[in-house]
Amino acid sequence: MRVGEDYVRDVIHAFNERGVDALDPKWSGGRRRTISERVREHICLIAPTSPDDWGLTGFATWSLSKFADHLVQRHVVPKISRETLRRILRSGEISWQVTTTWKASTGPNFIARMHRVLALYDTSPADGRVI
Repeated sequence: MRVGEDYVRDVIHAFNERGVDALDPKWSGGRRRTISERVREHICLIAPTSPDDWGLTGFATWSLSKFADHLVQRHVVPKISRETLRRILRSGEISWQVTTTWKASTGPNFIARMHRVLALYDTSPADGRVI
């Protein structure tokens, strides 16, 4: 293991002060996620939809900026950066190249059904079961 002399000196001093407890670094593992797993799944469900499905005109596909703005306006998240959104979509295996070729249902009740399913993520019934 390659470590600097200063680090070794610090470990020795800590060991002399606290004993064996000084050898446990007690790392916290980084910053906690500010966006829950449930919200991440919700974002990944919305991503394949078209802006037109939400009544938005002027663009046919999402950009990261427009999608992030949409999520904030719909109160899915209070705020989200493009980089965080990109990481969420990547972890959900959603690619922007793939989402431009999604085939949405042409059924007359598709949008209403989609909104009903998305609403279940926010207010699932107490006796609901995951199938």
